[in-house]
Amino acid sequence: MRILTHGVAAVLAFLIGLGVGYFIWGVRSANLAQQLQQQRSEYEYRLSDQAQRLKAAEDRARLEAEMRKVLEGELHKLRPRS
Repeated sequence: MRILTHGVAAVLAFLIGLGVGYFIWGVRSANLAQQLQQQRSEYEYRLSDQAQRLKAAEDRARLEAEMRKVLEGELHKLRPRS
């Protein structure tokens, strides 16, 4: 009888340990999922910010190229090349 009660107690302790382990694992996985979602939103924000900066830089480069053409045209009017 004593062996049976010790065996049942060992099995119950094992099952309780598994339950606690799964609970802790579930809490950690939920925390990791939350961290991943937060990092994803941060990276999406950074990506959109970089896309805006790239577009602004391309616009500035295009405007500078247009202005350079206009200024070269004006310079050519003042001092024509031979």
